[in-house]
Amino acid sequence: MDKRKKLEKYILNEFQAVDNKTFLYQLHEDCFFNKKKFSKLLTKCNSLTKEYCEFGKSNNYNEVVKSIFAIFQYTFFALFNHFAENDIFIISNYGKDLTPSDVSKYYFQISEITKKIIL
Repeated sequence: MDKRKKLEKYILNEFQAVDNKTFLYQLHEDCFFNKKKFSKLLTKCNSLTKEYCEFGKSNNYNEVVKSIFAIFQYTFFALFNHFAENDIFIISNYGKDLTPSDVSKYYFQISEITKKIIL
C-alpha cells in the first residue's frame, strides 16, 4: 500500500471514531483531548497534503477531505462547548495539560492544512 493510501486510511479511521484509541473517539466519548494523538493526526494530514500536491488527488480525495474538515470542525465544536455556560460537555484535561496556547497553535496548524488541502 502506498503512502497516500495509508495516510487516507488513517484519517478515515480517525473520522469514523469507532476505535477507542482514536483521537476523535477519546474526545467525544471520554471528553479527553489527547494532545499526542491530535498532533499525530495533524502531522498525517500535513503529509497527505504534500502527497496530493506531488501526486495529485486520489479517488478517495473528496471523502478524505470531508473527513478531515469534519474532524477539525468537531474539535472546535468540542472546545466551544467546553466554554459554553449551559453545556455539560467538559474537556477533562483542559487547563491541566491542554492550554489556551496549545489551542492557538492547533488553530494555526489547522488553518495551514486546510489552505494546502484545497488544491
